[in-house]
Amino acid sequence: MIRRPEVFDDETPPPDLRHREAHVQELIRLLHRARSDHDQGALLAGPSGVGKTALGRTVLEEFAREFGARWTWIQSLGTTTGELFRRAIRGAGGTVADNAPNDELPDRLRETLAGDEFFLLLDEADDVAGTGAVGQLQSVPGVEVVVICHEPDDWLARSESGVRQYLHGGRIELDRFGVDQLADILRDRARVGLVDNVVTRDQLETIADDVAGVAREGIQTLRAAAEIAVEREHGRIHDADVDDAYERARSSIREANLQSLPFHHRVLYELIRDAGEITGRELNQRYESVEERVYANRERTPISRRDRRNKLDKLRAYDLVERERLDHRWLYTPKEATLSTSINVTENDNNIGILQG
Repeated sequence: MIRRPEVFDDETPPPDLRHREAHVQELIRLLHRARSDHDQGALLAGPSGVGKTALGRTVLEEFAREFGARWTWIQSLGTTTGELFRRAIRGAGGTVADNAPNDELPDRLRETLAGDEFFLLLDEADDVAGTGAVGQLQSVPGVEVVVICHEPDDWLARSESGVRQYLHGGRIELDRFGVDQLADILRDRARVGLVDNVVTRDQLETIADDVAGVAREGIQTLRAAAEIAVEREHGRIHDADVDDAYERARSSIREANLQSLPFHHRVLYELIRDAGEITGRELNQRYESVEERVYANRERTPISRRDRRNKLDKLRAYDLVERERLDHRWLYTPKEATLSTSINVTENDNNIGILQG
């Protein structure tokens, strides 16, 4: 029934950017302005799963090909400014050692580019705001930056004034798709990824409605429905297969989200999962009681309470934990307690630490 499973992978670009035509044209306009004036970046914003990354990568790839520019996509979550520069240098075709001094990296990137145009797509860049990274990257001649984040107002408020000015006029906000729109997108995937005539338009609209217009969840639900139909030896997708597909799809997305997260996020997640439920205060206390051993022999160092709050917001955005008010305190619980990392945070274990990276 599933003819081409890769069609449903997050890494597979969509057949086209259906129902994002206006956003495509706006991003192209901003990229042209960046080439001519060098004073305007772009800020792609919206909730998880609405196609921000697909929009940025597809448009930049075609734009760079047409105009002979270089570009690279950087997964920015959990990265330092130095790491962003190193990835930019390598993305531009240069070489740089992991231990190269940070103060040498802007000149190294400048030498690598030699004045050529270079577009950076900083994905999952919520943590980059206020670090100075965007301003330092954009100050290198030829570099233009496209940022992807979830909350544009918050991102800009935390950024330096020069970065706010650079990106403020370049906001492109993506919302969730309408039911008919997402059903069209699912139909496109089904035509390529499934055998013919195994899913109806009504079923696609039901999926689109039930996932509230979130493309990623809709695509994974369609995949899960087809998998369940195969397991049940159905010749086509039944309504019951769709009904049972939602939780499988959400679990698959949560697992992928967890695997994609940097170390700090996974430590906090594992502390919450290990506790079952835990208040914010207790979570900070547990973190501080195990941080020395958990971070031993790693390049990363423990993070502040403020940084932990930001990481907890990401865990919630990724549907990994829930938060509720309890007697003037925040109570955190895992959404799927069986989903674990390889990080051992048990306080009473003499071998507290990392089972694997």
